Formats: sequence, structure tokens, C-alpha cells
Amino acid sequence: MPQSKCLRLALVFAFTGAFSFWLPDVAVRAHSGPNLDSRHFWAITILMPLTFLFAYLVARKFAVRRMFRWTGPAMLLGVWLTGGVFMTLAAVVSGSGFLGSGVGLLIVIILSVIPVVTYILAALDGSLFALLEVTLGALLVCGVRASCVLLRSAPDKDGSRSLSKVA
Repeated sequence: MPQSKCLRLALVFAFTGAFSFWLPDVAVRAHSGPNLDSRHFWAITILMPLTFLFAYLVARKFAVRRMFRWTGPAMLLGVWLTGGVFMTLAAVVSGSGFLGSGVGLLIVIILSVIPVVTYILAALDGSLFALLEVTLGALLVCGVRASCVLLRSAPDKDGSRSLSKVA
């Protein structure tokens, strides 16, 4: 696959991951306004990972046809790099912050490409558990896949490499 096509697909999947993860947060915050309570936090914590998972499953089918192997990491990178933009948007639509400070808003958006800032903003926004669910879930899936590959490629007792059943 040409490098430009690979880069284009990575960007598409990054934006897909970002929009699928952060739009439920913006929608819940817009619906709740400044009256954010525990029901809204539960909705955020459940909806954000579910919409991300659904988008990932659809994107993975699309990526397999295009022979793109980095769908999950590209989508997760999009979540982490655009978090500040979407959380700022959520704060604006809920009427709970950033309405009058143009320079401060710009600084938050620029700094939000640093993952630690996204983590801190998610803790303030109420979406930290959802962010951790998606991130740790992706790491768990990656680890399970890697261990399955290692187990399949391990030599048998007689020294041959076959795809035999692992007990």
C-alpha cells in the first residue's frame, strides 16, 4: 500500500475514533446543560466506550478490505489527541465554561494534544472512566492478540513449529 494512502487511512480512522468517542460526551453535556448529575456521568461512562466499540467494529471491516492493520491504534490516537477540543466544545455547549476567554480557550486546545493534559481535562469533564475503559480495553485486546500469536508460533515438544492446540 502506498505511504500516502496509508497516512490518509490513518487520519480517517483517527477522526472516526475521535468523533465516535467524544460526540456522546458533547451530546450528554448539551442535554444536561449546567445541571450535570450522576445520571449524566453514568450515561457518559457507558455511551462513550460503546459508540467507540461500534465504530471500531465497522472501521475494522473497512480496514481489512483496504489491508490497513493499525485501525485500533489510529482510532485511539484520535481519541487522545482531540480530547481537549471536544471537552472544550462540551463545556461551551453546556454553558459551564470557556465562553468569554478566547485566548484561554486556544491555549487549552493547543495543549490538549499532550496526552497528560487530555487525562487531566477528562478528570475535570467527567469522562475519565470512559477514557480509561477504552484505553485499557485496547491495551488488553492488544496483549491478548500478541500472546495468541506467540503461543501459536511456539515450537512443539519435538521442535517443529505447527499450529497445534495449546493446552
